[in-house]
Amino acid sequence: MKPGRAAIAAAILAALGVAWAAVATLRAPSAALDRARVGHAAVGAAGEEVVSLEAAEGVYRPNVVHVRRGAPLRLRVAVRDADGCASRLLVPDLGVDLALEPGRTAEALVPAPPPGAHVFTCGMKMVKGTIVVE
Repeated sequence: MKPGRAAIAAAILAALGVAWAAVATLRAPSAALDRARVGHAAVGAAGEEVVSLEAAEGVYRPNVVHVRRGAPLRLRVAVRDADGCASRLLVPDLGVDLALEPGRTAEALVPAPPPGAHVFTCGMKMVKGTIVVE
């Protein structure tokens, strides 16, 4: 083999190895999915969807919440610890910026959200979850 052909063959083998590693990584279950805690909204007295979240130990529980579309959404967040991340709940898609206090429950009422996935985060945007409107 000429030196040029050897280099090309080595490059092709390296590219195939990278492609194989990428496919293997994509097929593996996501670590984030392993930590998903799925919940469903309850129906409130006025027909609104009520999402009850708990902020404790640096996470929101549940962190994936399914709600029915076409109804207003009441977010209730009970803060169980004084973690710095648990000082705000942000849902940018829905215009929510809710102040949270340790040992208390905070609420926000949102007009019927549009269908789709709406990410919620802590004030530092490190702890996340998703509201899925179906």
